[in-house]
Amino acid sequence: MSKNIEFKNMSVPIQFMASQSWSELKRRPCGYCVSFMSVMVVVAASAVSQSIIDRAPLIFLMSAEGPAGQQDVVLERSYNYMGNENIKSPYYLKSQYSTSERGTYYNLVNFLNFTRISDVLGQQRASLSSPRIRQKVNITNLFMGSAECQNFTSLLQTLFTKYDLNSQERYDQIYDSQTFALRCTQNSRQIEFAAIDTAREKELRLGWDYPFEPLGENEAVISKKIAFDLNLTVGDVFYINANFYDFYADYFITYNFSSIGGQYNVTNYDSDFYAKKFDFIKQAATRFYPYKIKGIIDSTYGKFANSLSDKLVITEYKHFIKNIAYFSWREQYLTEMYDADPNEYADEIQINLQNRYDVYMSSNYETIQGQVTKFAANLNKDVGVYPVDMYLPVLEELNNTQYGQMFLGIILSMIIVILFLLSVILLYTLLLITVETKTYDLGVLRVLGFNKLGVVLLVITQALSYVIPAIIAGLTLSFPLLVYAVSALKASIGVEFAPVPTGNALALSICLGLLIPLASSIIPIREALKQQLSFALDLQRSKSSAVKINIDLSGTQIPWGFIQFGLIASIFGICVYYFLPLALLSLNIGLLLSIFFFILCGMLLGLVLLAFNIQYLMERLCVWIFLFWAGGAKRSMVIKNLAAHRIKNRRTALMYSLSIAFVIFIYVGMSVQIGNQQTQTVQKHGCYLEITRKSGGILPIFEFENIINDLNQDKEQISDYAWVTIPLETYMQHQGYQSVFITNLGQVFQYQSSIYGVSPSIFDLGFNRFLKVEQSQKSDLNPVQQLYTAKGSQSVIMGTSIAEALNLNTNEDQSFLIVVYNNTYTQYHQMRVSSILTTAPAFKFSSLKSQVKQDMLVSLPTYKRLTGNESLVHIQNTYGIIKVGTWSRRRQRPFSTYIQQNNIGASIWDYRDYEKSIQQSQDLIIIIFNALTIVVMFLCFFSLMTSMSANMLEQVKEIAVLRSIGNSKLSIQFVYTAESFVLVLSSSIMGLMIGFIVGQSMAVQQTLFTQLPLVFVFPWSILLVIIFVSVIAGIISVLVPSRQILKNEIAQIMRMN
Repeated sequence: MSKNIEFKNMSVPIQFMASQSWSELKRRPCGYCVSFMSVMVVVAASAVSQSIIDRAPLIFLMSAEGPAGQQDVVLERSYNYMGNENIKSPYYLKSQYSTSERGTYYNLVNFLNFTRISDVLGQQRASLSSPRIRQKVNITNLFMGSAECQNFTSLLQTLFTKYDLNSQERYDQIYDSQTFALRCTQNSRQIEFAAIDTAREKELRLGWDYPFEPLGENEAVISKKIAFDLNLTVGDVFYINANFYDFYADYFITYNFSSIGGQYNVTNYDSDFYAKKFDFIKQAATRFYPYKIKGIIDSTYGKFANSLSDKLVITEYKHFIKNIAYFSWREQYLTEMYDADPNEYADEIQINLQNRYDVYMSSNYETIQGQVTKFAANLNKDVGVYPVDMYLPVLEELNNTQYGQMFLGIILSMIIVILFLLSVILLYTLLLITVETKTYDLGVLRVLGFNKLGVVLLVITQALSYVIPAIIAGLTLSFPLLVYAVSALKASIGVEFAPVPTGNALALSICLGLLIPLASSIIPIREALKQQLSFALDLQRSKSSAVKINIDLSGTQIPWGFIQFGLIASIFGICVYYFLPLALLSLNIGLLLSIFFFILCGMLLGLVLLAFNIQYLMERLCVWIFLFWAGGAKRSMVIKNLAAHRIKNRRTALMYSLSIAFVIFIYVGMSVQIGNQQTQTVQKHGCYLEITRKSGGILPIFEFENIINDLNQDKEQISDYAWVTIPLETYMQHQGYQSVFITNLGQVFQYQSSIYGVSPSIFDLGFNRFLKVEQSQKSDLNPVQQLYTAKGSQSVIMGTSIAEALNLNTNEDQSFLIVVYNNTYTQYHQMRVSSILTTAPAFKFSSLKSQVKQDMLVSLPTYKRLTGNESLVHIQNTYGIIKVGTWSRRRQRPFSTYIQQNNIGASIWDYRDYEKSIQQSQDLIIIIFNALTIVVMFLCFFSLMTSMSANMLEQVKEIAVLRSIGNSKLSIQFVYTAESFVLVLSSSIMGLMIGFIVGQSMAVQQTLFTQLPLVFVFPWSILLVIIFVSVIAGIISVLVPSRQILKNEIAQIMRMN
């Protein structure tokens, strides 16, 4: 019985508080909806953001696997540069006739023997490895339209029938196949040919969702783009036109080596015999190899980089040697080659980590790097001196994004914090307005016995009435938002995961949702409890006070403001004084970025506090600028109203300034990033039109100059152009040298530097704003033109930090060495410094000591001398730079046409195309943030409307007095509308300035690292939107409460509560 009484005693106050909350909801439905939406947004954003942060390692792993493939460790055949001591070797002669990248430029490239490497690796690691063969070849389809080709129709029926290797039927079949391919194929294009071991790669989960089982002989899988271009489908026959010289020649050496007793000597080594043999193999090895399409793929499935998805042909590794041996020519060693072990001819070996996803799921890049490099180091140690090069594709890609996860976490955390603060402020405003407008009701309840605990529970219950439904709705909303986020990630970087909030995300969102009412109820509860009953029950006294004085005679009042500021300042000092050096010494980038985040928040807090202290100055300025046309009395009344309502308006001002500051900060940050990206790209190219040779390609200098001359004759004026060579180190490595570096005369300090030969007009291409000269010779010529003087022929252009490291300047008596290194015949070139640059268009110079590898420029004659007096015609140029006077598509078209028609390995970069894409991005950002500004100001508008309603209800007696002395209704409405407008506009402008300062400070910080010109972005369009919305908000926020008050008679207004 007693338990039932206790339950009833508890249920009655709960029902009363719930009824009070329901009454308040019906009284202010708009305010309830806004608070509900704000909390719902915070909960949904927290769930989505934390889910993304929790899955960030998976996201960045999948993002890295796009350009790298699911390739943890790759062993590739290593280049051996041969000198004169290798001339008496068949492998030397073999390299002279090679046309592939395996054996050109005096390079001896051994194939990898997968069997031997598997023995070295051991059984466990061998089970995680798989061999591959890769080569660029041409693919062509069949054309059966002519009568001659129709005669070969029967050949297609027996094309893949395997005859006895020494039978005449086989050689007739091969002859007919080659003849058929020569006469009846068309639409040739270059593709990437790969032979893989499907079964082994499936075991080590390399391309785990690859849909095909191991292929049969002469079966292939091709890219969807190739099939579309060549009009091919599953079951069709196509030909590979390739030169597999290296495989034929290498097996010939092995076969001949065995026939002469297993060693070479002066007696049995005949260089003329091998030269003729290799020349014949080179000619005969260019052949057509038929394949039948087993399947068509539209992606690489992680087996290869995504860049190969539209130009890939995959065959089975174990059948490759058999296929090229069968469709070869009549030679005994080729007959025996059919049974050769394919494991002896691998181009690369793929090795994946065991339980690789467990390794990559760490959120710390250093942890991932440590585990992967430890695995790779053990591999390298066990392989020993075997001629291999090791690459870590996934880790290299993760290195490019190692800070991305931390930046993503900081940005999303900042968004959550800002949204949380806005929700707290909005709910706090509504609760405080409710408490202030129900002062009399609360006083009556307290007279009837309602204690302080009851008041506290009443306020908290009302806060929970906003929050609990919002938490449920926010968690429900997070599911479709995650679906959209997953689809967006998949569309942008190809990453996909389950669109379900993680456990951490659910816990965080629920905690934040429950924390909002607790944080927002503190001040309203204090306001409700500190009111004296006599003041609360006095209906005749105005509740508005323009002057507020606090007197603490007993000295017992606790200065919470000073305590809070002291705690914040102390924490800030500890972070800067202790944790910042700790992060720098331990190279803990995560801790460093967290400190930067708190410093940024401190900057934001400091600017907001500063804005509050000068808010009244901004309000006066807005009154005199935007209300200059109003009478002096009205301006004075607006200023006095702003002063009287300053404490209440402070909440609305905080919402507007904080939300606008957040929007402007993100806008300025994104705009600065786009601007910096544009600046870096333009600085990298340093021209309007750039033609760049691809790997292995050669730019035809004279042909391109003829095109330029033709354009100039057609009045398509090209004001200037320039040529830039490939790096000296790249060229000299092709000549058998190992590296190129610079050092002081004592050869104590060594630095890697990319040395380029450049035309004298390289800095006359229109982007000299990037040219910053630290030191130079006194001359009217620019730094590059000085290289073409007699004095400059012994000089270089060098970066500032490298010059400082080597203690060099432009004095004639100071010099350094360019060392072209080789074990036996190293070259030394003593040079001077002509100019020292900090930045320059198209090249990498820096004054930062951390930038240890920079570019160095010499004249083309000097470059010619450094290469060993080679003719400049034979030096491959890496890219040509052309400046166009008046832009038009006509100038690019001749170059594009010539490149396509002559199959030149070159690409064209046009500044106009890039500028157009950047402009589209900037326009889109302006539209998005203009709309976002309107949305944010709309959400803050409900707080404004509540505040203005409360302000006018507090001043009903003053309004009655103004009406009684002759002020019109329109005049009174104008005063309050002007107050609302000035409040919104001044707060928004302060927020705009805060966001602009914080965003621009980040831009200034970035210039320290990039050393590029500062990108200045001011949101003019958003400022216009703010002014326009402020006018609308000022009118609407006053219209409803003013009409409710002014529709009454003066006596009724005086008696209103």
